[in-house]
Amino acid sequence: MDQKDLNITFKQGLRWMGWSFLMVLFSTCQDSLEEVPKAFLTPQNFYETAEDALLAVNASYDHMASGTSNRDFGGVYFNNYWVVQALASDEGYASGANNPQYSLPLTDFTWDANNGYLEDVWEDLYKTINVTNIALQQIPIIEMDEDLKNRFLGECHFIRGLMYFELVRMFGDVPLSLEPTVDLSTISISRTPVANVYAQIIIDLELARDQLPWAYSGVDMGRATRGAAGGYLTKVYLTLGEWQNAIDEANDIIQSGVHELMPNFGDIFKIENSNNSELLFSVNFTLNNDAIWETSQFNVRVLPVELNKNSLSWELPTQYLYDLFDPSDLRRDVTFKVEWTDSSIGETYTFDPHIFKYWDEAAEPNASSSSSDFFNLRYADLLLMKAEALNELSGPTNEAFELIDQVRSRAGLDDLDITLNKEAFREAILLERTKEFVFEGHRWFDLVRTGKLKEKVLLAKPSVIVDMSRHILFPIPQREINVNPNLVQNPGY
Repeated sequence: MDQKDLNITFKQGLRWMGWSFLMVLFSTCQDSLEEVPKAFLTPQNFYETAEDALLAVNASYDHMASGTSNRDFGGVYFNNYWVVQALASDEGYASGANNPQYSLPLTDFTWDANNGYLEDVWEDLYKTINVTNIALQQIPIIEMDEDLKNRFLGECHFIRGLMYFELVRMFGDVPLSLEPTVDLSTISISRTPVANVYAQIIIDLELARDQLPWAYSGVDMGRATRGAAGGYLTKVYLTLGEWQNAIDEANDIIQSGVHELMPNFGDIFKIENSNNSELLFSVNFTLNNDAIWETSQFNVRVLPVELNKNSLSWELPTQYLYDLFDPSDLRRDVTFKVEWTDSSIGETYTFDPHIFKYWDEAAEPNASSSSSDFFNLRYADLLLMKAEALNELSGPTNEAFELIDQVRSRAGLDDLDITLNKEAFREAILLERTKEFVFEGHRWFDLVRTGKLKEKVLLAKPSVIVDMSRHILFPIPQREINVNPNLVQNPGY
């Protein structure tokens, strides 16, 4: 077996080395690894060169995209993550055409600890953490260029910090492990208090911020940058209510001049503009990759069935969300469509509002599998986060108005009324976030963070029952509790 074959084999093995507390999953991982001769595939004897380190880092990115192996053929941001955030809010609802036992309870707030979408999110996050822990353990012992080594470690710290940030926001206290899972003795650990998890998230993101470059070129574009780490630190501090820290982190990025708003909102989502200057971090999806399943799910899941057999209308925006947009808002007709003309046959279809912003019709006319990326964090988010932090710290300052008006101006809207008080400005920020980030995986988080979950959901779904003592966290998946007696369920589940 030559080095190229070894690298491919090891990368395939890494995809299976994810961490769930589920014993069956661990056994599957072990079986998969044992298919390769042990002399070739152990952490102790594989990590020798910079190329080996790169493969380890790339495995972490792979697990965030489509390269893992679960029931949905995807990683963290493939589909279930953003689907959960949309359905469990005022933003979206499920048609019931796909996994109704999981999707409909999220829509109507009757989900429980056996929800398969939540199981997949938990599993994918911990798989990614484990692969990243392996890299963080093994890369330091490799003899290689120290600057490149530090960059690789920075990327891994960023990914691990991001994965724990997703976990703690969704599930509260979660098991915190900073070492790879190598045998069954390490999977039965207790939940770590939220404060301790956040402390580690900040450590990881600060290490990443201080070790990563502002930008890359060529094939490295899309990797985690200083702006990505600083942007998520901003969001962490905003979530914790540490307003000045959030402002300071945002200022570091704004003053760098590296990132800016795209002039045209619709251009953000064009395939040719992947890794554009507005993106602080995105998860890249690429079609026609023979090595792994690399395609995003937006077009398949959210476009209307009238487009073709592969457009399935599984998740749709609520009418309430659509009606929040003024017709003059340039984002509305980019984000949604209520009719579409098939130019090949000259027929026009009308339908309830559907999400169209991810479909680059010119680049991918078949509206099926797509290389559209998942946009984790945009510069517009940073501006609105800083405006929110300024308002919470000092009321609606002139700078806070200027920040939100940058986002509104691109949407073709007038500046906000400068007489707004603190509470009115707070509401204006939340409304702007509602319209700017439709189906980008933010909405449930925003509503929980601002204490507006019940109020806003009932406007969109008046028949549901929102319990603010229960629905501000998701349940620990029951299958994890079944195999780990040290896990305690969240209240209400």
